[in-house]
Amino acid sequence: MGTHPHKPHAANRRARTRSAGFTLIEAALTTVIVGTGVLAIVAAQQAYHMKNEWAQRTGTAMLLANEIRELTLTLPVHDPITGANHLGPEPDETGIADYDDVDDFAGAVSGSGYGAGATFSPPINALRQPLNDLKGWSQVVKVVNVLTDNISVSDNMAQPLGTTDLVRVTVRVMHQGPHQDEPSLVTQLTWLIER
Repeated sequence: MGTHPHKPHAANRRARTRSAGFTLIEAALTTVIVGTGVLAIVAAQQAYHMKNEWAQRTGTAMLLANEIRELTLTLPVHDPITGANHLGPEPDETGIADYDDVDDFAGAVSGSGYGAGATFSPPINALRQPLNDLKGWSQVVKVVNVLTDNISVSDNMAQPLGTTDLVRVTVRVMHQGPHQDEPSLVTQLTWLIER
């Protein structure tokens, strides 16, 4: 029997050829793994941007709500001259620059003693200046009287203005984006004032 000296070399050559590159299955598996990693990074980036936008909107809304709180902090509950005889803005108080007491922020008060509220759009700061660069933002202020044993009652179930010693001020900060049909509530801040 003769030996074929070329057979082992041919097998070695085939083995070397096979190990020198990737098979189709290895290349496909690598593509799937890398693609999954890229998709995970993109999804994480989108989630980061959404949370960042939410945090920015919430921070702006809290700042705007606190601007109203700071503005009303040093004001008396009722007008220094007319007292509780006239609720809401006095006839000569035509805008925010003229408001000199908290009940002015109740807006026009009906005969039953409930105010319509005041809306500032563009929003204002504590110095009563409009913040024109905050387009789409507004501050909606509601002033009501409440009883000491029921301070969390809804606005429509609250006491008429001037009937109790406890005043509740609520600021709802709204935002309407370019693709929204109507503004949505971003945050709400409520505080009590005792007269």
